[in-house]
Amino acid sequence: MFNLLSAERIKIYRSSKLWIVLAILFLLPVCQAALSKMDIISNGEELVQAIDTVVNGATGVLMIEKNGLAVLLVMSAFISFYIGEEFQNGTIRNVLSLGRSRKHFYLSKLLISALLTLMGSILLVLMGMISYSLLFGFGEVAGVQSYFSYALQTFGTLYLLLISNVSIYVMISFLTKNSGTSLVWSFLYTIGTGFGAGIFQQTEHFKHVTFWFSESFLFYSDFASSADIARFPEMAVVSLITIVLSSAIGIFLFGRTDIK
Repeated sequence: MFNLLSAERIKIYRSSKLWIVLAILFLLPVCQAALSKMDIISNGEELVQAIDTVVNGATGVLMIEKNGLAVLLVMSAFISFYIGEEFQNGTIRNVLSLGRSRKHFYLSKLLISALLTLMGSILLVLMGMISYSLLFGFGEVAGVQSYFSYALQTFGTLYLLLISNVSIYVMISFLTKNSGTSLVWSFLYTIGTGFGAGIFQQTEHFKHVTFWFSESFLFYSDFASSADIARFPEMAVVSLITIVLSSAIGIFLFGRTDIK
């Protein structure tokens, strides 16, 4: 397992896809902060947290919430090519022919994807906090007494929500075994469970169904409101269940798949 992870680390560091992902997540908060400042200068209106999500350096920890869809689409594209190319180029046969188990190969890909998501999330939040602090001051999060505790809980919860979706993308990539097909299905899953949940949000009896999917929390929650902060444990449980189930299904089906 450790040999696989070492090989994956070397491979990914040499890949341009890694640096493209990090560059996007580095520039995104900088551009958003600059655009927000330009809007204030031109319109004379202050940023509102409930609408703009990130309004100062303190709320920079919410950059993941603000850019949830963008981060998911970037990660789905990366994972689709990262894993799909193993099948299309036939390099997966080289690994398996050396006696590596399929379970370990699957888990190594999942772990690398999770670590990249962590690196990207930290970069996104740090650049958001720095950019917005420089332009709008650090400020505070309204109603939050212990900022450090709040920031850690919020980042951890948002990261789990992202990872639960990343585990789905990994599963899809292993099942489709093709970068293009995986990209399409990952996109459909993201849009379907994200924006499709809005339909159930309008119903009385099926509203709770939307929160069976971790993406619904990411898109429809305000992580600066006390009501949604109280739901952090629920978000974590749904995320962990999603990770375990998707990984178990992915490993099981991958183990029964013929590799040509």
